[in-house]
Amino acid sequence: MHTGIALLALLVMHGLTAGSMRGQTAGVTADSYGIAGVVTDTAGLPIADTEIALESSMPSATIRTQMTRTAADGTFAFAGVVARAVSIRTRRLGFRPYSMDLLLDSLSYRRPVRITLHRAAVELAEVRVDAAETANMRDFLERRRRRGSGHFIARIEIERRRPVHTSDVLRAFPGVLVRPSARFGNVVRIRGGCRPSIWVDGVQAVNAELDEVTTPGDIEGIEVYGSWAGIPPQYNDRTGKGCGAILVWTRIR
Repeated sequence: MHTGIALLALLVMHGLTAGSMRGQTAGVTADSYGIAGVVTDTAGLPIADTEIALESSMPSATIRTQMTRTAADGTFAFAGVVARAVSIRTRRLGFRPYSMDLLLDSLSYRRPVRITLHRAAVELAEVRVDAAETANMRDFLERRRRRGSGHFIARIEIERRRPVHTSDVLRAFPGVLVRPSARFGNVVRIRGGCRPSIWVDGVQAVNAELDEVTTPGDIEGIEVYGSWAGIPPQYNDRTGKGCGAILVWTRIR
């Protein structure tokens, strides 16, 4: 299916037609806007399962963030957007985060947004993974049971908090500072601004922030260590910074 046809079908599916914009379709009213688009890589190929966040770009606005993911053909759509000035932010593992500001009007749904993502140069340190994912979670649960120096949170509690970004889960952790990132989501710092090492399923994500390499819905458990003390030896920072660590374990699908 050609991209143009796919976008038209997506607009109809979400009720973003001329009639709906006059309030004839549920979810879209005369006081709201619709927007659709497509996400591709630099070769023009669609990128599926890209996380798209839509939020007001006005600091004083209290509009909640709307979230969606791109379909297999890279398309996405939002209906019933009540803010006119909005920001779109994207995140996809393996690609650099992207953001753009838009000023919506009654015809925005007729001008699909086209977003091109560039592959990220995130270096993953080489490690040998000897344990299966189930064994990793057993280790996580055992460390939590021992109540060592780390702080632990499991999937059921993560889902209860309904975080937009993984970093939002850590806001209540003692000694953890979460502040907005200039790239995507937030940055996490501990011990007076020290940058912790990030590990995802036993692999260290070098030169990456937590929100750039994780998605809340994919996480089974998180461990946070405020210093080198208590960190499992195999997850000590190889750069020698000693700033603590965040260990993320993803769900088995």
